[in-house]
Order: sequence, then C-alpha cells, then structure tokens
Amino acid sequence: MFTYWRNIHPGGKRIISVLVVMCLVYIGSMAALSQSNDDNTRALDDKLSRLLPQERLNVYTKLISVDPLKGEALARIEPWPLDESLGFRYRSGWMPVHDMSIHVDAIVGASSTGDNLYKFKRNVPVGGFDVILDEQSGSPASNVSWYPLDVYTFEIPMSGSYLDVNGATQDLPILPLDYTKSIDTFKVTMSHALWTNSKELIHSNNSKTIGNATREYRTGISSSIFNVNRSGSTKVLTVIILLSMLTALGSIIPMAFLVATRKRPPTLSALTWGAALTFSMIGLRGLFPGSPPLGILIDKVVYFPALLITLICSLSILIGWSYREDYVN
Repeated sequence: MFTYWRNIHPGGKRIISVLVVMCLVYIGSMAALSQSNDDNTRALDDKLSRLLPQERLNVYTKLISVDPLKGEALARIEPWPLDESLGFRYRSGWMPVHDMSIHVDAIVGASSTGDNLYKFKRNVPVGGFDVILDEQSGSPASNVSWYPLDVYTFEIPMSGSYLDVNGATQDLPILPLDYTKSIDTFKVTMSHALWTNSKELIHSNNSKTIGNATREYRTGISSSIFNVNRSGSTKVLTVIILLSMLTALGSIIPMAFLVATRKRPPTLSALTWGAALTFSMIGLRGLFPGSPPLGILIDKVVYFPALLITLICSLSILIGWSYREDYVN
C-alpha cells in the first residue's frame, strides 16, 4: 500500500489529502452538531414524575411551527390525566370526571370565551387545543438576521384547577412535558422553569430547584421554556452553499484579471462561463433552507458582495470580448 502511495503523482496526493481532511472535518462537525441532551431531559422528567402524585394531569406541549419574522410559534397543548379520579383516557383524547380549567399564558388562544382559559366539562370527551406564543420577554436579542445562528425563546406558563364534588375550586397538580417531534430547519429543546422565576431552570442534579418545582406543580402552576435554533443539518447546508458562492467568486476573479491583463484571450467560452456563474449565484441564494428573507447578515457579508463582484468580472470579460478582434474562439 505504501509503495502504491509513493508512486502516486504529487498532484494526486494533494487531492487525496484534501479529500481526507474534508471527510474528517465533515464527520467531526456532524457528530458535534448531532449531540443532544435527550437523556438528561428524560432523566429529569422521570425524577419529577416520581416526586409528584399519581392524581395529576400531564400537560404535553408540541411546537408545530415557528415564524422567525414575527417571533411567534404555534403550539398544541394536550392534557392527559394519569389517574381515573381526574379523567378517562382515550386513544386521541380524554374525558374529565370534574369540571376543569387550564390557563395558558399566550398572545392568541382558541378558547370559546375569547381568552386563554380553557374549560373542560365533566363527562364530555375532549382533546387538545392550539395557542400562539410570543417570544419570551427579555430574551436575548436574536432574530432572523443572524440566520443560521438565530435563536428564539418561548415561555409557556400554565395553571390548572378543578371543581370537587362540593363545587369548591381545588388546585390541579400538573406536570408540563414536551412532545415536539421536529420542525423543518429547527431544533427544539424544552426546559422546566419556575413559575415565580422563569430565569431559574430546573436541573436534575439540583435538589433545591427540583423541590421548588414540585411544590409549584402540586399547586397547579408551571412554566416551560422552549429554545428554538437552527438544526445541525441546516447549518451544514448553509455553510456548503456559502462555500459554493465563494468558490464561484474565486474562479471568476482570476479569469477576469487574466483577460484584463491580456494574459488570456477573452474567448466566448470565458464569457459563457462568467455569465453562468453570475446566474448560478442567484440560484444558490434560493437554496438556503427555511427560505430566510433577503437582507440577513450572510447576504450582506457574502452573497451581495459575491454577486456584485461576479457581475463586474463577467461584464469586464464581455467588454474585452467585444473590443478584441485579434482573438478567435
């Protein structure tokens, strides 16, 4: 094998070395971007579940879509009783045995009364409901301009109560859980937070925060923090597209320079190549996943300058081709 490697032309060795380095960088990048804290999240959910009574309502939240321009997210809330003393479970819904209510602090809800208080009548089969969330107040200033490094934070405070057999209002123990599957181009992670202090997140190795959270959950109040950022695949594809733009730019600049300094003839093939690069640059912009709007940071730093320089180089080749008559195609 080493004998075969020594017999390879130096140019071939360089190409093979570059390909090996690119493969290693790609594998390492994908491995790093694929890291997740699902195990820690499940461990925390299991610990909270063991510390809470069985007579509770698990409230599952699913983020369906995110609108980066508005800073809003559409979420579906699915209550799910764990004990028949609160309700009966069906395959796609449930039936409460008490009159219950769940309040979700959202900017737009779908309750029949026009507010965010969702009431469930006893012995009436029900399902979930949809709400529109706004970005968390005081969240870090990150918007779609930072694509694909944009981050969005949504807080979902909830509270629950029910009427007992005497008609008195009682606290409804709840446990907020996440069942978001996936959102196109986005990665979603949920964290438990305190109702009284949303900046204090719950950690599985912090018994104090777990104790504070379970006390709130027992009284029927909870708060969940959803962090939304671009997925690893989105970031990788964006980088590949940017590299393609820079490669096109790097190929047209030397060509235009050589033609302008009369070291290479302004042939029709060179003109065709320059025009093709210009129009391909426009097509590459439409390949960004998630269809980010024009004017984001990578447009200002890479796309707009690359497109402008490519256009100027193509025009310079066109001018040279138009005025030089001593060259043939």
